[in-house]
Amino acid sequence: MAKHSFSVNFPGAAVEIIAKAKGAIEKAGGKFGGDEKKGDFSVPTPAGTVKGIYTITGQAFAVDITDKPFVVPGSAIESQVRKFLEKA
Repeated sequence: MAKHSFSVNFPGAAVEIIAKAKGAIEKAGGKFGGDEKKGDFSVPTPAGTVKGIYTITGQAFAVDITDKPFVVPGSAIESQVRKFLEKA
């Protein structure tokens, strides 16, 4: 069961949002795997690793956080993911 779920609408092609997500996660020392339809990721934080899965349907990038440090609120993760996707 997901610990936190959210969706981010995006313009353009799915391949572009995937490139942004992969670049931001790998720059942060994380791992990203998947394609224009679905995949998974993990990102280390000072409090512990955040893990999740994503799916893309139309222009929506849907994220399910599957594991996170107890002390890190889901809203903080969502905020950071949104910032990652807005960059580049």
